[in-house]
Amino acid sequence: MENILEIRNLRVTFHTDNGVVRALNGVDLKLRDGETLGLVGETGAGKTTLAKSVMRLISPPQGRIDAGEILFGEVDILKASQADMLSIRGNKISMIFQDPMSALNPVITVGEQIAEVIREHESLPSKEAWDKALKMLSTVGITADRAGDYPHQFSGGMKQRVVIAIALACNPTVLIADEPTTALDVTIQAQVLEMMAELKKKTDTATIIITHDLGIVAQMCESVVVLYAGEVVESGPVRDVFKKTAHPYTIGLLGAIPKIHLDEHRLHPIHGLMPDPMAPPEGCSFHERCDFADESCALNHPELRIIGDSHSVRCPKAVSR
Repeated sequence: MENILEIRNLRVTFHTDNGVVRALNGVDLKLRDGETLGLVGETGAGKTTLAKSVMRLISPPQGRIDAGEILFGEVDILKASQADMLSIRGNKISMIFQDPMSALNPVITVGEQIAEVIREHESLPSKEAWDKALKMLSTVGITADRAGDYPHQFSGGMKQRVVIAIALACNPTVLIADEPTTALDVTIQAQVLEMMAELKKKTDTATIIITHDLGIVAQMCESVVVLYAGEVVESGPVRDVFKKTAHPYTIGLLGAIPKIHLDEHRLHPIHGLMPDPMAPPEGCSFHERCDFADESCALNHPELRIIGDSHSVRCPKAVSR
């Protein structure tokens, strides 16, 4: 399969009164046509910054994309004109934002919010756009008679379904889902994920799912990219990364998940915190929290290298473990 989206050496900084925050430090990522890719990492790793960079929603002058390319087919999104971005954003590349409560306009009906996207990008008459909006509501499991209701009349799970309907209204080529189930309870999470999986089968849209939950990655994704302190530390097919885990950070993430078949009384967290993004360490960004680190790890910054078929890791000790 061909790459439909390719990110090369993406570097993003945020300029604040306290200093420069280095949010992304040379990120590379490839998304193939029809693939579902999981983007994993703890809060502050740079996941949402990467998603907003693809949508070109990093706001200057505080936020700056300092280097890199984001190739969508033949188009470099970072060099595209504003008019081109208006035709791409929400049409060819759509995003499900993290909080459905704030993603919807509280004073416009949900049907009108879906129809507005369709009218904007497909230039349909109001009646046809409205009819398509009703079909989109039905697609995500909401009856057409709710189209005239306002967001406050829906539960959190229903709001998320509306947000998904808006994102899929124009049949995008790429869908970015930024923690689509974070604000939902466990039962509703399962329903939304099941619905997304069914829609994926119907549309075959290439998807990036941003999540903290490795269970979601195992359930939904073919490949996974693990971010830490603004860098890719491990990437590859889900089976390889989960079964042949190489980077100490990924080992820690998987080790922190409770195992129901073992009689354990305590969780196994990764100790410590991510480094200060205003003052990143000279060597490996994970060395202060790593059980395998030695003196060289504090001095030398490791490069991302291939250790298997499409399996890459940013750790020189990966093969020896």
